[in-house]
Amino acid sequence: MTNEAIEKHFQESCALRGGFWAGIGKVDADVIGHLINPAFMGGPRWPSMRQAFITVRMGTSTIVASDGLSDPFDEPEDTEAESYNGFGLEFYVETSGNLDPVIGSWQFDVVWQMSQNAAQAGNMQPLLKQYKYLTTELYDVKAPKEFHNDDGRIGVLLGLQSKTVSSNVALSLETIDIVNVKLLTLKELQYVVKFGKEGRDKLAELLMAQANPTYSDLGRKSVV
Repeated sequence: MTNEAIEKHFQESCALRGGFWAGIGKVDADVIGHLINPAFMGGPRWPSMRQAFITVRMGTSTIVASDGLSDPFDEPEDTEAESYNGFGLEFYVETSGNLDPVIGSWQFDVVWQMSQNAAQAGNMQPLLKQYKYLTTELYDVKAPKEFHNDDGRIGVLLGLQSKTVSSNVALSLETIDIVNVKLLTLKELQYVVKFGKEGRDKLAELLMAQANPTYSDLGRKSVV
């Protein structure tokens, strides 16, 4: 694929992804990025090197989402990679009310850490398609201490289906997944650690029975 073709797919993907979020709520004009790209300081490389995050305001809730994990690869390692929109997914956290400021919030920490982990792994989309739900633990999230385990990590569940946000969107090269990241209580994290996939699936079932299953809020009571 030529540089011109890669740039064309990049621009199309950005427009389609932006249109997707604009159809859900009011997108803040300012995109959140870095003065120095973390990839230049030893962090994982995103597909087009662009590491960005957007804020979508929906009246009763606010979404913070990654924006760049599904960019086409600007330097594909092989010809097969030319057919992909990056890692094939973007992550988002949804929280009640109007989140302001976004930078410095624990919600932003969750999306940032999850995105960096996914960029480092590179193969999270196939795992989500295989298992539907995944859980993981994240460092350096400014949630209250009661959400942290003994190692200082918080737990999140990936893959809950929103009632207002579609789980996928067609971009320039393929359809990507829009993946909700749900903050877990410490009891819920311990439950999943104890019971594995069975516990994860049961937890997802209990959370999906709630009024706003994809919201991540500190005041939510544990479902286990």
